[in-house]
Amino acid sequence: NNSEKTNMEWNNDRMTIGVILGDRVSEEKNQPRDLILMVDDSAFSLRQAFTVLKKDYNVVCLRSARKALQYLREQDNELPDLILLDILMPEMNGFELLREIRKLPDVKDIPVIFLTGELDNKSEVEALEYGAVDFIRKPFEPQIILSRINTHLQLHRYQTNLEDAIRKERKKLEKLSFETVTTIANAVDARDVYTKQHSSRVALYAKLIAQQLGWDESRCENLYNVALLHDIGKIGVPDRILNKPGRLTDEEYEIMKKHVEIGAEILGKISYIDNVMEVARYHHERYDGNGYASGLKGKEIPVEARIVNIADAFDAMTSDRIYRTKRSMDYVLDELRKGRGTQFDPDLANI
Repeated sequence: NNSEKTNMEWNNDRMTIGVILGDRVSEEKNQPRDLILMVDDSAFSLRQAFTVLKKDYNVVCLRSARKALQYLREQDNELPDLILLDILMPEMNGFELLREIRKLPDVKDIPVIFLTGELDNKSEVEALEYGAVDFIRKPFEPQIILSRINTHLQLHRYQTNLEDAIRKERKKLEKLSFETVTTIANAVDARDVYTKQHSSRVALYAKLIAQQLGWDESRCENLYNVALLHDIGKIGVPDRILNKPGRLTDEEYEIMKKHVEIGAEILGKISYIDNVMEVARYHHERYDGNGYASGLKGKEIPVEARIVNIADAFDAMTSDRIYRTKRSMDYVLDELRKGRGTQFDPDLANI
């Protein structure tokens, strides 16, 4: 076959590459060929398996578990689709190699079949515990090994495709759910012209604080989404209280404070945004323990809630409200300084 490129070379140290078939393309089907990695210290076993497999698959043969581990760690786009693995090998046996394979993120889900002449019940149980999908005893029948490999490759593809489909559907549902909740949050902000876009600004300030803390982009983005929904519980506060131009009575203030519990209840079933319920419930807690509604103190308050607490206060002071105009920046900064260790986490206030 002119499309095949073979290189059969065995070093005396029994740790060298065996065979790589070239372009991974089947001329008959014009489809990518699956790549099989076989690891065995026996040159005879490798040659025998290669002869059987080369018609249908691209094959890499290695005579050492350590060499195989090195190969797997160094691959980027040419990872094998299935691994045939001997058990009894010097330096590192098949079980030890499989344990190391399962630690590699890009490799851990590749199906592994043990190909060995010695396999008792104890070894079989151990191999299954490490995640092997099957066992083929030596000497093997060509049709058996081809049938088993084909079966597990198909099963792995079905599983991968199913997992991908589930992830896509989950993301669609998450997007739909988040858009629904965000619409409600925007509706809350829209009830008062003075607090329009309040949640968006608080989300932006919270994200900026998190960036200064050195959080990674994924965590910062999650905090942005969390902060966007922090006041969603105000949907349950009557308009007469939410938009009252003057000072709230004690009774009205108690009703207003209920928005943190309402928000936590609304968001309690959302699992795809980390800490969203906690921030809704605890963003009015104070560092000195005199906040509401749970009276948490200091580091008892989740850090996300402490960040949103200060972002919320900053936006409240720098925005026009129905009962007052926005404060000057000098006033706001002075309030942040005075609130260190009482209302605000001092480290966050410093940021």
